[in-house]
Amino acid sequence: METQGWVAVSFVLGAAVAVIVALVFRSRANKRWKTTLEERENAAEAERKALAAGAERAHAAFDERQRELVRTTEARLEQLARAHDEELQRRQLVLERHQQQARRSLEYELISRAAILQSCATLGLDGVLATNTCILVEEGLSTNRYVMQIDHVLITTAGALIVEHKRWRGTIFDGIRPSAASASYKNLIDDSRLDPPFAVQIAPRGGPFRGSEEEAGGLAVRTHLGSKSPRKQVRAQAVHLSEHLDEQLGGAPWIDTCVFYSSSDATVFTETRTGTTPEDQTAVVAGEREFLDLLVLRERTKRERLDRDLVERIAALLHTGGAKIDSFGAFSHGPAAILASQIDPPMDTPAAPAMADAPLG
Repeated sequence: METQGWVAVSFVLGAAVAVIVALVFRSRANKRWKTTLEERENAAEAERKALAAGAERAHAAFDERQRELVRTTEARLEQLARAHDEELQRRQLVLERHQQQARRSLEYELISRAAILQSCATLGLDGVLATNTCILVEEGLSTNRYVMQIDHVLITTAGALIVEHKRWRGTIFDGIRPSAASASYKNLIDDSRLDPPFAVQIAPRGGPFRGSEEEAGGLAVRTHLGSKSPRKQVRAQAVHLSEHLDEQLGGAPWIDTCVFYSSSDATVFTETRTGTTPEDQTAVVAGEREFLDLLVLRERTKRERLDRDLVERIAALLHTGGAKIDSFGAFSHGPAAILASQIDPPMDTPAAPAMADAPLG
């Protein structure tokens, strides 16, 4: 009996010890858990603060980039605005220069147009004059295009004649070296390297021009070489006009070419005078008297005559290219006369004598 009591007491004590041990372990576990939780909370708070600080830095950097972008954009816009204004001013100057050139060109065309019509009226010719014809030229690739402008195309039954008009003043050497005309020009210009085709103009300085210029005292020496020379230009016009007529009309007549220096203030030296050049060369004439002689020579040339229908069709085609049409003689009545009555573009010059039926406005 006494033994059973000690067993029970021992059991109770053992159970109590076990409970105490369990409570101790549980308390320690709770402490470790709380410590771990606090550490995690501290780590999370530190991470949050680090993220917040990083976000603030990123936001500050973003704001700075935005401000820098705004500054850069504003500076670029100001630069573009200045460039735009400068380009507008440049284009305005170019436009004004082209307008001045166009006005001068129109004035020159009116002068030569009146002279050509006067010569045709004097000889009593029958035909059509197309002034300021434009042709779209395509060379090589289809993207290589440009517009070729032809001063005058005179079409009579004797054939077609392209007239390249120059209102140059001063002394002009077309195809002949200045030193060959007079030894005194050797001191003014070195012409040893000039090879035809070329044109040299010696005139008082001032005014716009095309070509290269050298100064010699109070004079300007202007050289027009190769493709810039008048004869080269007019031959190129003849080639492209012939191709254009052939393409559009199925054939083209022979096209003569002429450089017409019309200024009374010009003295022209050239080796090619009216009546002295083969058909495949360009005539160079100075003044209305020589141009009249050229027309006389052409009318006397033994060549197949153009029929009226072909002249009318050529006139209609050139009119579609923007040409101002004048008809005279037997062509004062008919389709060409109708085209001549259309003011496109307006060119107001006095009517030439014996041209009563040929609208010139």
